Formats: sequence, structure tokens, C-alpha cells
Amino acid sequence: MLIGASILRVGFGIIILYSYSINYAQRHFLWGYNSISKTEFSDEFTNFSIYQYGSTNLHFEIIFHLGIIVALLFTLGYKTRLISFLNLIFLYSLHQENPTILDGGNNIMIIVLIYLMFVKTNAYFSIDKYSNQNKIKENVYINILHNFGVLAVTLQFCILYLNSALYKVMGEYWQNGTAIYYILQVDEFNLPWLTDLIVSSDILIVLMTYSTLLLQIAFPFMLLNKVTKYIALTLVVPLHLGIAFAMGLITFSFIMILIDTILISDEDYKKAYAFIKKKFVKKKETNQVQLETNSIEKFEFD
Repeated sequence: MLIGASILRVGFGIIILYSYSINYAQRHFLWGYNSISKTEFSDEFTNFSIYQYGSTNLHFEIIFHLGIIVALLFTLGYKTRLISFLNLIFLYSLHQENPTILDGGNNIMIIVLIYLMFVKTNAYFSIDKYSNQNKIKENVYINILHNFGVLAVTLQFCILYLNSALYKVMGEYWQNGTAIYYILQVDEFNLPWLTDLIVSSDILIVLMTYSTLLLQIAFPFMLLNKVTKYIALTLVVPLHLGIAFAMGLITFSFIMILIDTILISDEDYKKAYAFIKKKFVKKKETNQVQLETNSIEKFEFD
């Protein structure tokens, strides 16, 4: 799963940089030492944060911008073992400074980032791979750690879906098929025109409610077979895209979709790439032949 792990690293890095960038202008208001989330009891409810070791704007600015640099290096795949650890510390600290603006995706991201410290995420699309000074060394123990890291991510993903589904099963609204309707009534989690379109159909509401429940329950078991695994991975993508656009949970949804990428084998990635390349080259050759034919016909006509 080297390709999937590398894609996951790049994807997580982009999401982290996106979060830094869209809130950059409001960083003091959201996370500063005297920000909106700070109260006299803040320190009692914060587990750990490197932002706590100072109480000046200068300290905040240094830590905040170091976090951006580390996230950029993580995305580019530079010295990934060390940078993965530092990125986890900086991101976790930022989340602790203001948990109220998070959408839940941060929880699964932090857990997966812990596992990714043991995974070879720099095998593809990284500076480490193309740097002569930082050749990726093949080591049996590193390979074992990598495999256990990938397994941990997979199990965590399965636990998340199954646990979520079992809690839903106990809910009355999920049992009678109306849960999606009530979720879309929450002002913070709806897109007016799309919400109106969905709730206008009773059949669509019931279908979405039960299909979500069934997919989450079946997901861990569908991974046991190669055919059903890809059916499951294909189905969860529109599920999370729906959550992203209908409920506005953009980062949460893309974090969940990105984790899917580590469940796909290198062999399948290479087959997909070869298929796309073959189609592209074939189309390009066909267009070239057609262009040459048209040129010859034009020349003969002239």
C-alpha cells in the first residue's frame, strides 16, 4: 500500500494547509493567546498544546508559522519520519487551542497521523524519493512497521464505521427512516436549496437513511473480499460527497475519502494508471491520424 500511503500523506497535507490558509487572517481571533475560545478555565480543559508555553503574540506567531512550514514539508515528503511527528504535534496543539470550530474530521485525522508515523509515506510523490541524500532504505523491520501501520489505519476505519452504525441502529429516527430529514433541519448543517430538494421527497429521505445505515454496517465485512471491497470504496465516496455538500462538512468528508486511498493496493493503482495511459495514448494517436488524414485530403483537394 505504498502508493495509497503516499497519496494519503499528500492529501492530508493539503487539507492541513487549506485549514491554515482559510483562517490565516483570523488566526489571532481564533487561536491567539487572547482569542475568542480563551477563558479562565481554558488551561484546565486543554490536554496538551505547545501554544501554552508562551503568552505573547510573538510566541503565537512563531509557533503558528512553524506549523505551516512543517505541514508544507509533510506534504512535499521531506524527511517524513521526523516531519510526520512534528506535524502531528503542531496540528494537535492547534486543535486544542479552539476545538469549537472543528467538524469532527480532526479526530480521525489525528489518530491516522499517529499511525502514519510508522508507515512509509514517502515511497511516492516525495522529496525523499528523488533526493540522493535521503534514499529510502529497505529494511525488514521498517517493512513490518509499515504493514502494521496500514493494518491499524484499516482497523480504525472499520471501527469508526461499525461503531457509528451501531449507535445509529439504537436511534428511533434511524429505525423509522427519518433521520436524514431531522439532520437537515439543523441550520448549521444544511445547504438551503439542496436541503429543500432532498426533504421534498419522502422516498429519497427513507432511501438515504437506510442506505447510509446498511453501508456503514456492511463496510468492515465488505473489505474481506476484493470485489466487495471496491464496491464498498466506490459507495462511500458519494456518501461523503453528499455529507460535504449537503451538510457543509467539507474537511471531514475529504478526510474520510482520502483514508480510502490507503485501502487500495499498489498493483491496482498501477493497473488503473496503465489503463488510463493506454486510453489517453490511443485517443491521442487516433486524433493524430485523423489530423494527418485531414491534412492529406486538404492537400490533394488543393
